[in-house]
Amino acid sequence: MAHPLVLAIDADETARDLYGDWFSAHGFQVMCAVGTVGLSLALRRERPQLIVTELRARDLTLAALTARLQSDATTRCIPILVLTSASDRTVIDSAKAAGVAVVLPKWCDFDLLDSWVSALCS
Repeated sequence: MAHPLVLAIDADETARDLYGDWFSAHGFQVMCAVGTVGLSLALRRERPQLIVTELRARDLTLAALTARLQSDATTRCIPILVLTSASDRTVIDSAKAAGVAVVLPKWCDFDLLDSWVSALCS
């Protein structure tokens, strides 16, 4: 059985590496990218089972990412988990309204991340 594929889209190289390493250590295949490159990867034939991103990944906004994924029947069911340092409730609510499954603090406890990833990838 193939391991689930996770796409990490983040402009911060440290964050991409940290989360990429964590997902790899937990048995996931991982693709890491910045901005629109990440969107291109999500639209490939080997679709990720989960996208982990920030609110804005360089040249790609969360609104643009979710709109493009939701416009395609083959990608609209991919759950999106946002990791953000923003604590403004309006920002978090707008992410949820855009179709994001979960919004977590960017540097959250890995046990919290693990529980949400398990729920979203099961």
